[in-house]
Amino acid sequence: MEEASMPHVVVCPDSAAGHNIPFLQFVRRLGAEGVVITIASSDRHILELKSLVGSSPDLIPQGLPLRLLGLRDNKPHLLNSEWRKLLREPGSKENLRVIHLLQELVTDVASSDSQQLRGVQPAGPPVCIIYDMFNVWAQTAAKELRIESHLLWVSPACWASCAMEAPRLFQDGRLPITRDTRDMIFADIPGLPPTRAMDLPAPLLEPSASLGEIQKSFAHISQADVILINTCYALEKPVLDARSGNEGVGSSDLQAKHFLDIGPLLLETSVLSDGGAAGGTTQQILEETDPCMLWLNTQAPNSVLFISFGSWATLSARQLVEMALGLEASGACFLWILKPPNAGPSTAASRTPVPVKEYLPPGFEERIKGRGLCYSGWAPQMRILKHPAVGGFLSHCGWNSSLETLSAGVPVLAWPMNAEQHLIRRSFVDRLKVAIELKANAYTKDELESDVPRPVVFMSKEEIARKARSLMQEAEGQVVRENIQKLWTECLEAVAAGGSSRRNLETYVRHLHIIAQSRSASHFGKENSAAMI
Repeated sequence: MEEASMPHVVVCPDSAAGHNIPFLQFVRRLGAEGVVITIASSDRHILELKSLVGSSPDLIPQGLPLRLLGLRDNKPHLLNSEWRKLLREPGSKENLRVIHLLQELVTDVASSDSQQLRGVQPAGPPVCIIYDMFNVWAQTAAKELRIESHLLWVSPACWASCAMEAPRLFQDGRLPITRDTRDMIFADIPGLPPTRAMDLPAPLLEPSASLGEIQKSFAHISQADVILINTCYALEKPVLDARSGNEGVGSSDLQAKHFLDIGPLLLETSVLSDGGAAGGTTQQILEETDPCMLWLNTQAPNSVLFISFGSWATLSARQLVEMALGLEASGACFLWILKPPNAGPSTAASRTPVPVKEYLPPGFEERIKGRGLCYSGWAPQMRILKHPAVGGFLSHCGWNSSLETLSAGVPVLAWPMNAEQHLIRRSFVDRLKVAIELKANAYTKDELESDVPRPVVFMSKEEIARKARSLMQEAEGQVVRENIQKLWTECLEAVAAGGSSRRNLETYVRHLHIIAQSRSASHFGKENSAAMI
């Protein structure tokens, strides 16, 4: 099919690694359905995406109708986080500038002169802009261009439901929470059970947050023409029913399915979330050279507790020692991806191990030799989770990590740190019953009297040892293992032919085709020339 006759979408992902990969997974699905995709972002981010796609052939296959274009922002010196911060304030100079740059790009790629203007073959006029939750400026550009804005929410639906209610909760004075209202129960968030204040996503708890800031941050969600969620009916039935008005699933009427579950966005080819491909030569190299994989090859099936807190979360020096003592006392085999306290975010590019022995108890590594490995370099998380030796995952409950452990059928020892991870913990422990919860000791007097909405918890070595044994060696662990394997089967059914997520994706693609058929390049140009002035 000629690209000019295919639906054409402009996609604006966020630069964070945890958002990049789900967006690329979604792009792959759209491309396979006959949709032309133009990814637009900062010049620096586009260079990084080109490198990622080029080094991971299984991520975006050859022949996919995909173009990656920088916004010509001329700020290659800015880190992605710095660029995002510049755009955070709606109406600011930089925010207005990037909206204009995106409008120019959309108009250029809709032109018959797109090859000359942007170096890409002509395609049909873009039918919508698909944007990340952090890129509200992209929705503004879509409105001014008079095309639809579609929000791809890469986090769970429970977080989206909270975000949609945030302006109301701030308006009635229940947010932000204080040290006196930490245990307040929120019983009126659609799709959620009665939820303790401290289990709400971190952005809603900031003591410095104001109603105005929250409205600016979250009002755009309900204004999106379509909301696409990286989840499925089996994972979040209550929220999806509450938000989409489901009487069933997979409705053919998009207007009745404004809130579309189209996940989990884990590819059938098992592309790793850390940017490597899981198949072919890459898999063989990993198994032959990676220290973690080589060590796992020496362990018995389902015997190893894998411990990782993602790219951002770190433990304090005191907590690292307590964790080590708890793992030692548990008697369990373990693989611990260990970061120094207060370390910065880790990436696939940071493959050099860093010294961490100084943070561990004296003699610890010698005492656990053979049954435990502490590794401080980059680790292929998805491949580790799928290794036959791994039987449990002590996790921070990040959404990508949660979907990965689901795909591996590995039960969770839940220790949430930030963001929406406390909500995910509650869902995994209470409703889905695929995790065992680590529970902190009571807060200290200083913690209780602090103004921090959600004080950092301290896990005792006794709790860590007890729960590690429960997950890895006792009947409770076997029950959650069976539950998670059953749940993943239901998730696979959702994305397979005839499944709820697959039907929703097909409904969405039909919607794109309908819009494309109703538009013409000449109409687009006339309509939007005024919007650009």
